Amino acid sequence: MDRRIALSREWDGLVASVRELGRARGIPELAGFLQPPKAALLAEAGGEGAVVVVNISRSRCDALLIADGRVRSLPLPGVTADGVETRAVAYLVALSTLEQAGWELQAALAEFEAGGRSPEVFFRVSGARAALSAARTGAEEELAVLTAWLWDEICGPVLDALGHTGEPVGAAPLPRLWWCPTGLLNLLPLHAAGHHGEPVGDRPRTVLDRVVSSYTPTVRALLAARSRPGHGGGGAGRMLFVAPEPAGLPVLESIADDRAALAGRFGERLTRLEGPDATATAVLTALRDHRWVHFSTHAGQDLDDPGLGAIALRDAALTVHDLAAGSYDGELAFLSACQTAVGGIDLANEAITLCAALHVAGFRHVIGTLWSVQDRAAAAVTREFYAAAAGDAEEAGNTATDAVSAPVPVSAPDPVPDFDASAAARCLHRAVRALREHRPGQLTAWVPFIHIGP
Repeated sequence: MDRRIALSREWDGLVASVRELGRARGIPELAGFLQPPKAALLAEAGGEGAVVVVNISRSRCDALLIADGRVRSLPLPGVTADGVETRAVAYLVALSTLEQAGWELQAALAEFEAGGRSPEVFFRVSGARAALSAARTGAEEELAVLTAWLWDEICGPVLDALGHTGEPVGAAPLPRLWWCPTGLLNLLPLHAAGHHGEPVGDRPRTVLDRVVSSYTPTVRALLAARSRPGHGGGGAGRMLFVAPEPAGLPVLESIADDRAALAGRFGERLTRLEGPDATATAVLTALRDHRWVHFSTHAGQDLDDPGLGAIALRDAALTVHDLAAGSYDGELAFLSACQTAVGGIDLANEAITLCAALHVAGFRHVIGTLWSVQDRAAAAVTREFYAAAAGDAEEAGNTATDAVSAPVPVSAPDPVPDFDASAAARCLHRAVRALREHRPGQLTAWVPFIHIGP
């Protein structure tokens, strides 16, 4: 006990020394080291759009609305910590069941393609198909219930309180909004909340039709990202394309489509690390020299130890710890892979995800996924995103299809000379809406994609 008391006093002394150093040298970040942010600082975060901190507590649950130069509290009487936990568990179970069913079907088909023609193999393939169909139905039903509940109890009241009651008049853009969830709410898709089986109408009951959503790990992280100077559209930046096709994992059909889309957009400004060239050392080195990066590979998360979440490369894997240890000057990281924005269960309040690691390490805008994504859906979102980001109004909106067999030509004649990632959130929003319209009723196709950053 004496040792614990001594360590506690030493800790307090060190924190006090850091704060004193900050005051003496005029460094606000150090002067307020480990202190709760003041209301004035929080209010600054709402200058470019509302920031909503949803607090999940055993005592009560509220949303802090940061907008119009002030911070106000909105009680959420229908939300409890136990209720969020119940919803999160049901959501994770449904998605995990769907993922496992998909892997089982792949394994069964691999056995069949290897020459297995016994009755057992036929029964395995048939059973796996039926199990996948049932799992997909279950996941769709769970997502429909969950997104409706998120709208009724959290997102609908929040948007109404902020005055975001419908689509803007005329050609005005949708307002921006940043979600900052806490606790197990970090695992749930606030950006997808809504009653998606209804006609959109003048007062749509969906987040997607009222605002452009982004996420931020903390309000301070959002302010820090905004304070870093962006490169805009100028300069001679390069895009890094990483597609390792790891041994032992299924080949992604979307890789060819992603490669073609990027080659058409960036031409000679595209660096390709593919197959055996996409090693951990090569990728970490290249990240320091590229403004933009697109990963097209497999990834996964360990819900019990989120620091072990990893992007699969050719020779190894890049973990959350590996990425967070770096320091980059990047504009955009697009992670077209599964589970890249998923945190942990025991450390739900900590932003321990692959996306957050890249964001904290220096990439201002990060696009990732809340859970496993469908290969063809990922390809469609990629194509639509880069078409929108390049300002190709004619092509954007026409690419969110299932046809990964019809990629953008690699030899596109006019690669875009400049690429501006500052509108990443709006470009992703556009891509996701196009996919939703192409696949009505298939929430599992578009719900996973999210944007983190300013």
